[in-house]
Amino acid sequence: MSTMAMPKLSDTMEEGTVLRWLRADGDLVAKGDPLVEIETDKATMTVDAPEGGVLHIIAAEGDTLDVGQPIAEIGGDGAPAMADTGATGAMEVPDAPTQEIEAVRDDVPAPAPPAPDKQSLATGIPTADDGTAGSIAGVFTPAEVGDATGRPAASPLARGIAARAGIDLATIRGTGPGGRIVKADVEAVLGGSAAAAPSTAAAGEPPAPPPPPAPRATGSWPAGRRTPLTRLQQTIARRMEQATAIPEFVLERDVDTTALAAARADLRVALPEANRPSVNDFVIRAVAMAVRERPDMASQLDGDDLVVPSSVDVGVAVSVPGGLIVPVIRGADAKGVPAIAAEVRDLAGRGRAGELRPDELEGSVISVSNLGMFGIDRFHAVINPGEAAILAVGRAVARPVVVDGHVVVRDVMTLSLSVDHRIAYGAEAATFLGRVAELLEHPAALLV
Repeated sequence: MSTMAMPKLSDTMEEGTVLRWLRADGDLVAKGDPLVEIETDKATMTVDAPEGGVLHIIAAEGDTLDVGQPIAEIGGDGAPAMADTGATGAMEVPDAPTQEIEAVRDDVPAPAPPAPDKQSLATGIPTADDGTAGSIAGVFTPAEVGDATGRPAASPLARGIAARAGIDLATIRGTGPGGRIVKADVEAVLGGSAAAAPSTAAAGEPPAPPPPPAPRATGSWPAGRRTPLTRLQQTIARRMEQATAIPEFVLERDVDTTALAAARADLRVALPEANRPSVNDFVIRAVAMAVRERPDMASQLDGDDLVVPSSVDVGVAVSVPGGLIVPVIRGADAKGVPAIAAEVRDLAGRGRAGELRPDELEGSVISVSNLGMFGIDRFHAVINPGEAAILAVGRAVARPVVVDGHVVVRDVMTLSLSVDHRIAYGAEAATFLGRVAELLEHPAALLV
């Protein structure tokens, strides 16, 4: 029997949450079988069985554990333990209550364990096993279930639904294993019916009345609403605190994007939809080419040394529900605009679905953040700790400008470059930003 520990799935991972077991307790699994979904500080990943054998689940769905803590045991052949009588060499199976192991699903309440008899209480052996770590360890009641902060025990899905609806989980009686609140319990409250009674309720006890609606302030937000940060939001908050220690300065420059708009129109005719570039894809390509010419602008500070990157890996800020992620375009300086466009679409789509691997969110040397599609003219982006700079991109708008002594209307976009002053200085950053602007104003240079 070997122990399966909470794996370290990224360089920054310190703890993980068991979102969903893909196999039930007691199942026979083979090495490499998809076993469990783990939520890290950056992504949700499926972890495979490290070896074959019978699965014995230790950590229940929703449990958060430090890296290295046990989440399951795998081993054995699934046969009952045998005792040697010592007289004839025959093996006997000790008397024990039959146990039926079932997979725990968030949307299907597990059967309630019957009340333990005196013998089971004395020996510590549960009279029924619902497949959770708690039921294997011993008999408990819903009142004993909760996390380290004292919050009611609930699945991540149920907690999320309740938070969005402004429902206090303390008012819900769970029907999950050991009184854990599951999706069906929250939906029952939302539907105006009482949540099902907990599994330990006495027979004939009338169902609890539905909780009164939470008082609401002006608008649609409940008064005094308290919503725990998601793991992603906790990571963002921690990174932003680190960013406050960076001595940064910001440079701005207007870019004439009239020729860029014409190039995009031509490419829309020539390329399939999946490869049709946005303005942001051209910006990523321009930044990557500029970094290739000026790698010092993407150097990393390591103690008293500046380390020049070995690859031009550009991060792209992507908005996802409840937060922000920065997937990475590897070797962006060696990829054409259509290839960058296809890769950004793929990364953004999988990022919003929570399907990115941690390695796809690490290692960028400079980032691009674009809010132009939201009607923002200009803004200053916060440097991602570990990077030298970040480029903020506003929208392109028609403005009167002077060209060859004549006032004409051109499409103009504002770029704002936030720079770590420990890595680069004003003149160096200005030269770099000027090169990015030059490439964008002559888009043919980005297509070679």
